[in-house]
Amino acid sequence: MTLQIATSEPLKQSCIDADFHVDASSAFQQLVDEQSRLSRDQLSELHKQWLGPHGVFATFSAEVERLGRQAPALDDLSSLGSPERMNQAERAVAFALAQSNRRRATNNPFGSRSRQDLCCVVFDESCAYTLAERYAAYEAMRQSDSDFFIKLIATTRGVTERRIVFHGLLEHYDRLLPIEKSIYPEAYRDVQQTHLDREEGLYGALILGDSLQNLLTRMTPLELLKQIKAPTDAMACSE
Repeated sequence: MTLQIATSEPLKQSCIDADFHVDASSAFQQLVDEQSRLSRDQLSELHKQWLGPHGVFATFSAEVERLGRQAPALDDLSSLGSPERMNQAERAVAFALAQSNRRRATNNPFGSRSRQDLCCVVFDESCAYTLAERYAAYEAMRQSDSDFFIKLIATTRGVTERRIVFHGLLEHYDRLLPIEKSIYPEAYRDVQQTHLDREEGLYGALILGDSLQNLLTRMTPLELLKQIKAPTDAMACSE
């Protein structure tokens, strides 16, 4: 299932119409297990080949921007065997064309999926998805991460404590696949944990009751801050 190093084709045409309805948790764990068997250098190379500035997804985007619907990167749609799959893939194509300003803005068909599910679309090489769908899932994942970090940074406004930020950085890092972690410094997690331990030494243990991802979906950063209420910052949060 793991993306292959130095692969010449992003998808195997013979299995492009495979069953793509899989359990995200088990599929994600399988990806973790398989990628964990690769060295850090191999993972870094895979990251470069697929997610780098000249990787598969960047090349796909540039080709669609240049050639539109005639881009060879969209040829794998011809291997889809059912109208249902064709319609699903075409929604991803419409999104890709909109991203390149070749079509009016359209919603990402993967925008509502969980990060685990998106990882299974982007990084699973079982060939269940077209390259356009994998690109759309990758963009949805990037947008979701960006939204999370924007909200996380917003919890620092008007307060001195940083427990939420360091907890959020650890939470996000722990959600990543090995291929995604490969571009972080090796000591990244230990460093963030040290920062969190220092903050909790000053303000007490951070008790959330749920993941920050879920909490920041249900409430604003200010509402979360008011719920946490570090003693020295309670007044600042109310201002």
